[in-house]
Amino acid sequence: MLFPQLKDLVNLKSALGHKAFSRMQSNARTHGDYSSLFHGLGVEFETVRPYVVGDDVRYIDWRVSARVGEPQVKTFRAECDRNVLVVVDANAYMRFGTRGTFKSVQAARAAALLSWQSLRQQDRVGGLVFGDIAQGMQYFKPAKTESAVLNMLKSLCNTEINANPQVSLASAMHHLSNVATPQSLIFIISDFSMGPLDEIQKELMYLRKRCKVVLIAIHDQSDHDIPDIGTIMFSTADNKALVDTNNMRARELYRTAWNTYEAALAHVSKKFKAPLVWLDTAIDPVKGLFVNSGSMLKWKN
Repeated sequence: MLFPQLKDLVNLKSALGHKAFSRMQSNARTHGDYSSLFHGLGVEFETVRPYVVGDDVRYIDWRVSARVGEPQVKTFRAECDRNVLVVVDANAYMRFGTRGTFKSVQAARAAALLSWQSLRQQDRVGGLVFGDIAQGMQYFKPAKTESAVLNMLKSLCNTEINANPQVSLASAMHHLSNVATPQSLIFIISDFSMGPLDEIQKELMYLRKRCKVVLIAIHDQSDHDIPDIGTIMFSTADNKALVDTNNMRARELYRTAWNTYEAALAHVSKKFKAPLVWLDTAIDPVKGLFVNSGSMLKWKN
């Protein structure tokens, strides 16, 4: 199944139960600080940062501002009534998978889970879908309605493929920088494999100045390990290539390339304080993103 079914994405609304997340945690496969990303209104002071257009002037810390010579605003670990944007890579390369499901389907399931939970916590939910779709990019304005979420999910289930060139993640992030309101929480769901990472870094740097960003990397086991199954054919609409998987040296080089990519993406995550979650196509996305612990749902340990 290259594309998700809308019914399945809607059913995920009840997959997390009736309890809100208590906190978000970090682990060996999760780089960055997740705490309180899913909390409601909080009063715990976190830090100060430079003022950006759109910030509430009531939160300006005048004492710190006078000391550093430019306006600084207070931030808190939990925020209420914010904008949550779920960004989904819908390019052709996401329609790949060898175990469990396709990356495109897993990405849509993750988007649905995050959207439903955000809506449950009274956040405004919107998003951006980009790839070989109509106009190449579709933006959904954040709103506190189920219809807003459904409109985005429907776009992920659309099986019409347009003859458009692929849309890069960097260009999608650039567009996002122009439409996202300050202090939005942004989830970017992709396999992050296409396009130079330096271009992504540049756009992430601009985006992080104004918003919180979480990177969710969808991956398949064959992204990092090709089994020894003889000669196999890889094909796209325009090209075909034969790969001899019996070649041990080639498999080692393939694995090395993955390790390099994985380390580079982790470095970008750490550098820009954008938490990184790896989500395998072979696992239940509820278990991959969240862990049941008694009556509370937490980010995976």
